Amino acid sequence: QLQFDMILFYTQQVQRIRHGNYASDLVKNVANYVKHHLSEAITTDQIADHLFLSRQHLSRRFTQEAGIPLAAFVRNEKIEEGKRLLRYTDRSASVIAAYLGSSSQGHFSKVFKETTGMTPGEYREKKRK
Repeated sequence: QLQFDMILFYTQQVQRIRHGNYASDLVKNVANYVKHHLSEAITTDQIADHLFLSRQHLSRRFTQEAGIPLAAFVRNEKIEEGKRLLRYTDRSASVIAAYLGSSSQGHFSKVFKETTGMTPGEYREKKRK
């Protein structure tokens, strides 16, 4: 079952990126950048530089086209990856936090709980039952 869940999750992520659950090329490009840099601390300036846009222009257009602020999108993508790692690996929350470029395990846990309503430990225990 675990292997099936992992394969299903992966194919859904690939489909989401490649087949346009995103509104525009800009949003697709941002999503691809974020997916390829999840293990880093991602800033709007880095994405803007990568896409040859100004920070302000990128932020404004991304919010208009995606319907969500860029920082919230990055946070959500990192939380989704954190959820995947908690569910399918035995890595500790501190290792996952470091891998996702979080400033600390405490910060990762706080953001994770704000987003999911559970601590990383609670999420792992619930999803593994």
